[in-house]
Amino acid sequence: MSPEEIKAELARPAVGFSTGGFRPTYAATESWLGRVYLGRPGEKLPLDAQGRPMWPLLQLVLSGLPTVPAALAATQALTVFISQELPVATEPAPNGQNWLVREYQQGEELALLEMSCPSSPLQPFPLRAQEAVTDYPVWDGGGADHLVEDIMALKRAGRIGSYYDLVENHHGHKLGGWPTFCQPGIAFSPGFEFVLQIASDAKAQLNIVDSGTIFLAKNVATGAWEFYCDFY
Repeated sequence: MSPEEIKAELARPAVGFSTGGFRPTYAATESWLGRVYLGRPGEKLPLDAQGRPMWPLLQLVLSGLPTVPAALAATQALTVFISQELPVATEPAPNGQNWLVREYQQGEELALLEMSCPSSPLQPFPLRAQEAVTDYPVWDGGGADHLVEDIMALKRAGRIGSYYDLVENHHGHKLGGWPTFCQPGIAFSPGFEFVLQIASDAKAQLNIVDSGTIFLAKNVATGAWEFYCDFY
């Protein structure tokens, strides 16, 4: 395969997010890291498996974003909560067991709620969506495994020095694209599509175990969510 064919095979659209740098409005159209204030009327801060309040991690409003994964085409907003004891096993933990995703469909009426957690160490910041980019998998993250021979043939022929001369994986907070795995060997369960990445963020005082990253995938057929966390 040519470099152009390999890139076309692997390319996925993604949108990244930067933390802070502008004055928030606290409107129902705003996305946040470390703060959640949108939900269905009457919803409260969720509890973890030990009965402790979870930390509000992310509020993501999808309207107006330059690209949205097909799995979230009917989604208005997402909110994410985590326990201070994140699941770090190789097997995914069920939604609601020390992590929680709440998904709101287009047309749902959302209320402004009080969802603060005094025990959370996170420093809240509004998120700004960046321009859409074309994203590619990390070399040892599983997404390019079926093209290894083609990529190595290009390297042996001197057409590229490494895989990353050909493509780029975009790090940080990201909707869509490919997961930026720290460790190889992670795979989502059959039927689950990666849609969201939340990275460690010094500005927000978010350190995921050890400079790690949270990955969230959705099963379009069932509406279920899957969580993975990896780190260095």
